[in-house]
Amino acid sequence: MARIIDPKNVISLMLSDEMDTPSQIRSFLFHFRIDQFIRLRSLTLMNVEDDDLIEFQKHIIKYSLTTFSMSPRYYGIDNIRSSLSSIISHNDLRKFQLQGNNDILSEIQWPISCRLEHVIICYECNWNKVYSILSHLSHLQKLVLKDVYWNRFDDTIVTHSDITQSSYLTSLLLNLTSEITMDNVESFLSHVPRLTHLRLIGQKPLTDPLLFDGSRWENFIQTKLSLLNKFEFWFTRYAINNQDYTTIEPLIVPFRTPFWLEFKHWFVKCDYEYNRKFHLYSIPIFQDKFYYTHPETTIQHSALNNVDNNTTIIVNTHRLSVELSRMIDENIRQKTNPKTNYLFRNVTELTLMIDRKWPIGSIEHLSTIVNLSNLQALHLNFRCECKFAVSLDIEMNTLFKRAWNLRSIQISCHDSQRIKLVTLNAISLKLPRHIKRLDTDITYVDDAKIILERAEHLSSVTFRHCDEYNFTDKIIEWLSLLERDVVCEKLFNDLLLSSDFLFHDGYSVPKVKCLHEYIDKFSLIDPLQIFGLHPNADNNIFNKST
Repeated sequence: MARIIDPKNVISLMLSDEMDTPSQIRSFLFHFRIDQFIRLRSLTLMNVEDDDLIEFQKHIIKYSLTTFSMSPRYYGIDNIRSSLSSIISHNDLRKFQLQGNNDILSEIQWPISCRLEHVIICYECNWNKVYSILSHLSHLQKLVLKDVYWNRFDDTIVTHSDITQSSYLTSLLLNLTSEITMDNVESFLSHVPRLTHLRLIGQKPLTDPLLFDGSRWENFIQTKLSLLNKFEFWFTRYAINNQDYTTIEPLIVPFRTPFWLEFKHWFVKCDYEYNRKFHLYSIPIFQDKFYYTHPETTIQHSALNNVDNNTTIIVNTHRLSVELSRMIDENIRQKTNPKTNYLFRNVTELTLMIDRKWPIGSIEHLSTIVNLSNLQALHLNFRCECKFAVSLDIEMNTLFKRAWNLRSIQISCHDSQRIKLVTLNAISLKLPRHIKRLDTDITYVDDAKIILERAEHLSSVTFRHCDEYNFTDKIIEWLSLLERDVVCEKLFNDLLLSSDFLFHDGYSVPKVKCLHEYIDKFSLIDPLQIFGLHPNADNNIFNKST
């Protein structure tokens, strides 16, 4: 790649040191010169180490970088904080995304001249830091916080802080993972009167009933957030005392006023579950992760603020978990007693939880509610012995044809030898070429060999729960006979194998070698930094024993 790519033509760069591509960043730095990427506008560094971040920081500050995203490999490192402070002071930078904890956020120096317009924080962030961001970033237009927490909401921060009303912030998206009250919400939102888009997603049950009061929300929005035209929310609370499903109607009535239905065109629904939980939410639903047909989420009664209670509910989520047999049972009930129809358009990670049966037409029905063409990762979780009403080969063939963007598949068999054999023959040995990563339970070395022989297109393979004695040694011995270079590392109970391996100093490792043989040569380097996998490695194998 370094020989055929002209760095001057690159405008966007994404590098990752995560499990599927370990040491990719260091490999990039070895083969490329950062100072040659003079047209770079967008840079993403995932799981980056502080030394590598510093190396990038030295050069990107010279160019017109407008977007920067990162997640640190180790949290709380001083060098990362100082490097970040330098990067965000870049005069052209407009969008910044960080996946790091509150310690890193607390040490970032937000310069007064900072011109950031879009900030996304994907890890925990307390209210103090929320106010700090708002008070320092005067040009901020969109703020997304995926995990806002605190043991209590501190009103003194609002009263005595240096925050002035933000004149630019128009979009605010918050995932709340701690308790908050309606008074807290009003106190905070009063500082952002120009909001046009607000999303408040409560990840945990809340105790303040005023958050469920449509009249209170209507009055506040009319007086303090008059420009708001998009309001998305999800609030949960437990039933109080002897409340039951009959409480739903009084809850939903305040949301049936002309303000909600005619002026704003905001649709709201309230569900009562058998575990005595109330969910009040806007439609479409916005959730990072959604459980469909889970036993604990069985809806006993629901009500919508418009006339049609049976309208299709669009759920915007990237991670979806489905109980397969319950999904089919729910479909049968819907035909006789329609309640709620769901539609999932943007799912990229799907978990299918399979119990005692795999019903006929499961994948066919799944494709009617989930857009399988967006799917990138699939987890088949067989939680017990399963009876198949139809050939698993046929079902998986249907899924693979419709999920053409699928890249990763994980199979959990929970120690069932029969399910391991069925999935081996129906899935692991018949993977289409667009699947690049396989993670599966396995017992026998011969089964592992067959998978590796037939699936040469796989870049990563993980074998779990290997009960056979000396499984790792036997795999290494077998691989040593192959005509390709392979490096292995046994870390705890894991075995990592890679071909086309190259040390960062250019030292090639021939055939099958255990990494510990070379540790003495690099005694001052973290072993995880010593070995890296070539992006096009033939086999990356993680062997996890019981």
